[in-house]
Amino acid sequence: MRSVTVKLNGQEHLITELRSRANAAWRKRLEVPFQDLAKTLEQAPNVELTDGQALAHLVRTVGWTLLGSMDTVRELLVEYALELKPAVDDAYDSEVMEAFTAVLGLAYPFGSVLNRMQALGWAALPTKPS
Repeated sequence: MRSVTVKLNGQEHLITELRSRANAAWRKRLEVPFQDLAKTLEQAPNVELTDGQALAHLVRTVGWTLLGSMDTVRELLVEYALELKPAVDDAYDSEVMEAFTAVLGLAYPFGSVLNRMQALGWAALPTKPS
């Protein structure tokens, strides 16, 4: 079991990794907000820069997604570590984002696998021959 210490309102809080099924359920919760943003960004190359309406729609959609993202990040952080709710309510956005990033490291432990592979001297996967 892993844990991380985060600072909210100048106070340290310990967040402990959720068990596998709970982590999977939390990761599933991430799908909707991030899929919406990804779909919008995927459409960006198809938008004609001369089509003002389409361009305005793209900017508006991305803008609203990003503007609402801190509320979503706060909610997701508290869902992962309910005990943080009082601290999150009064924290700075920068602290909340750092804590959320730390939680992502707990929910997606692939970073530790990559670090271990590098420590063992594994090189990057070979590239496809041209």
